Amino acid sequence: MIKWGLITFGAGIILIIIEIMVAKRKKEGFTPTDRQRVMGIFGVTVFATALVMGLIWMT
Repeated sequence: MIKWGLITFGAGIILIIIEIMVAKRKKEGFTPTDRQRVMGIFGVTVFATALVMGLIWMT
């Protein structure tokens, strides 16, 4: 259960890192909108991790 939770969380963190790198390369730089998007991705990552761990725990 922990293993799959860590895999899901790790994939989400990788997506966040990629999003930050892409946002910093923009002409405007890292804007508040980009920060809001990163926080949204983090929220979805935490939710997906909890969902995966919960489903595995129920089985």
